[in-house]
Parts: sequence; C-alpha cells; structure tokens
Amino acid sequence: MSIYLFFFLFYLTHCMFVTGCSYTYTVDQSPPDVIKKPKESAKIQCSHNVPNYNQISWYRQNQDQGFTFMGYLFLKSQNPEKEFTKKIEMSGEGNSNGYLTIEDLSSNDSAVYFCAACYTVISVNNLNPAYFGNGTKLTVLERDVKEPEVEILKPSGIETRCKKTITLVCVAEKFYPDHVSITWTLGDKEIKENVATDPYATQDKTTKLFSMTSRLKVSKKEFKPKNKYRCTVNFYNGTHDISDNTDEINGIEGISLDIN
Repeated sequence: MSIYLFFFLFYLTHCMFVTGCSYTYTVDQSPPDVIKKPKESAKIQCSHNVPNYNQISWYRQNQDQGFTFMGYLFLKSQNPEKEFTKKIEMSGEGNSNGYLTIEDLSSNDSAVYFCAACYTVISVNNLNPAYFGNGTKLTVLERDVKEPEVEILKPSGIETRCKKTITLVCVAEKFYPDHVSITWTLGDKEIKENVATDPYATQDKTTKLFSMTSRLKVSKKEFKPKNKYRCTVNFYNGTHDISDNTDEINGIEGISLDIN
C-alpha cells in the first residue's frame, strides 16, 4: 500500500493528513531524544493548542517497517491498534495534552515516534488537517554508550593545486547510539551554505558503532591561514547533549593566489 493511499484511508476513519503547518497552531512533542535500556519503559508527551481538536494519534517510523499507525487517544479514551495493545499505553486528554508509554522495551522498538493532533471526522466533507509534532527518536541500547571520535581530513593535493574550491570532510566515527548532529563554524559563526551532511549514520553490524560524515566546500580565496574552520559533533548520551567533540583546521598559505 502506498503512503498516499494509507493516509487517505486513515482520513476516512480517523482524521485527514495534509502536508504543511500552521503558524497559529502548535504541536509540541517532548523529549526529542530518548535512550533506554532493554526491559525499561519510555514516555513521550504531546501537547497541542488546536481549537476543537479532540484526538491525538501516534505513529512509529523505522527503516524496516516505514510509517506505522499505532493508535489514538480520543478525549480520555485510548484506542491502540491490535498489534500494540500489550505494548503501549496512551493517557491524558486528546483535546490538549497526551502521553505515549512504550512498555518492556527491546531493540525492535528503536524508531522515531510522531504524534498528531486530529479532529474526529463525522462527515467525509468535513476536511480537517492533522498537525504533527517534530518527532521523538528512541534508541533501546544494544551496547555501551560511546562518544564520537572527530577528525577533519586535510584537502587533497589535487584540490589545492587544480581546483577553485576546497572540500573539507569531517568524519565522526566509533560512536553509539546515533543521536548526533554536525555543524561547521568559521570563527564563532555557523556555516550553513555549501554544507552536505549524511542524512543518517551508518552502523557496523559487528561492533554496533556508527559513523557519519559532513562535507564543506570552501573557496580557495577564503581558505587562508587566518580562517579557522571547526567541525562540531553534538552527541546526546542519554542524559544530556555533549558538544565538545570537535576538530578544526586552518587555511593553507599560498594556494588562493593562483585562481583568477
């Protein structure tokens, strides 16, 4: 079943999904990251301020099964899908603030969870969009937590001699779990243009450790010794963010003068 057909059928019985968002209405989902051990439970909060909306729906997204509808909280009544009846508990009130509790965690529960504020559809002609939260990433640990090792690879000789731009590659490796983000800065200013970061980290099946790269293109004219480029890997270890995993590189003297 395509994702579009899934959402159309879901609209007929629950609520209508549309892309986009409203600047008036908000759906706050917290926390953004959760790391737990097997057999523990995880609790996610979802609150919204959409008038007359009386339902909070919950979804799970992972690489193996895609986007899965888990159930919904209508006012104070929880309505889980059959496969999640013994796995989850939904509490709170669908018209304002709700919670999803996932019990007896295992590695199969590692995924990104989304909530959505909905209005229960009585008539097909009553089209009401669903407003989604930003998601909560849950990892159920399969090994010990390990911070990333960070290194900026020096540009190749071919680049410094023959090309008009330098590509700096930041490698973050040997970390677990994959709750990371990578930023580039020049001095104290974040660089957002000409940055390409891997959409997700790759995992070694044997060690379970992850690796991830980010690439920054710099003009030769800007790659000067006075300019210091820094790559910072922000890592969530289960209790707080760690942002001191960094590496930096200065420009090289004499390579920017041969480009017209």
